[in-house]
Amino acid sequence: MLVAVDERDLAFVPEARGSGQPFSLYWHSVHARAEEALTRGEQPLLAPLVDFAYIRACNDAGLEPRSKAGFDAYANLLHPVNELWPFAGESPEAMLREMRREQSAWAMMIRCQKVFGAAHSRFGPQAEAWARDCSTRVLHALIDEVVGGAHSTAAYGLVTLVAKAAGLELGAYSLVVEAGPKPGVQDRDRERFTAALGASLIAGAKGVLTLEIGDARRVHVWELADQRLTPSEHGQLLLEPDSHDALQPQPAYVPGPSLPQPI
Repeated sequence: MLVAVDERDLAFVPEARGSGQPFSLYWHSVHARAEEALTRGEQPLLAPLVDFAYIRACNDAGLEPRSKAGFDAYANLLHPVNELWPFAGESPEAMLREMRREQSAWAMMIRCQKVFGAAHSRFGPQAEAWARDCSTRVLHALIDEVVGGAHSTAAYGLVTLVAKAAGLELGAYSLVVEAGPKPGVQDRDRERFTAALGASLIAGAKGVLTLEIGDARRVHVWELADQRLTPSEHGQLLLEPDSHDALQPQPAYVPGPSLPQPI
């Protein structure tokens, strides 16, 4: 397992902190070690370093976060598979983008677990079960929409959920739905989406859910409010800066079809 960080977290790397080592050198050293392991026939698994999770792990172990012992302890933690990213020879730039996505996803899952924990204390385990069941039914409907609307030039769909509770971001996640020979989503994406939407439903969050199929330049939109997903033409997608080519026409936002609602 390799611990992957970006510029924001470099202060937690003992061998880099105070040494004047540029981030690019540290990052390329992580990439080089991952490539070496891949060459040996091993599957490198990278653990994204998330500041508050890292500090909590060090505090639980009684270690100084900026010590080598603290960093090594974090690197040797048995993280759940959904918190690790398998390296497959990506370039350092692509690897960094993926690590930032994993850091964001991990932080989101921790926020979701706090919502589920609070709901469990008040309402028992059935609250989380209800929320995850609702989310799973929504995801199945989105997969069916992609598979049913796919054609030779659209073998995939992009689902994005952005939700805020009390003015703070609760969940923000995008996943690809394959419409080819094996339609569906990856297990890690399924777990994250159902957790994000489920926690949003429990928290009464407000947000937007979108679905873009292939390169049709049409984005189906649902607004999330009052524990319901309502087709809307007004929900504006919070896009990543490079999600759409600035030289290409902006996609048209259209109301999505009806989706399963909480019972």
